[in-house]
Amino acid sequence: VAESCGAQQLVIAAHSGDHSIYPDCREEFMAAMTEAIRLGTYAGLGILRPFIHMSKGDIAAMGQDLGVDFSRTYSCYKGGAVHCGVCSTCMERREAFREAGIPDPTAYAPAK
Repeated sequence: VAESCGAQQLVIAAHSGDHSIYPDCREEFMAAMTEAIRLGTYAGLGILRPFIHMSKGDIAAMGQDLGVDFSRTYSCYKGGAVHCGVCSTCMERREAFREAGIPDPTAYAPAK
């Protein structure tokens, strides 16, 4: 699909915190997949992975520096209108803002 749309590269937002949880987010896997995709496409596509060695806190800090409006971003695995606040991604999101030392603008569902 990417090649047929004229894309030059694919991008994934895997980060260092994903490595122990998701084997397909490890650099070794990403390097192998990049090579496979490059060899399997006429355009020689690859996978860009700019955050692979960064923590979510580092990424949040970078976003803050770039002026990202985090109130317009979404991370929850539950998929509701409001972040659930308790799934692993919501917990990682909260920790990322704490680690970066920036306010968390996320609306979370009330604790049950």
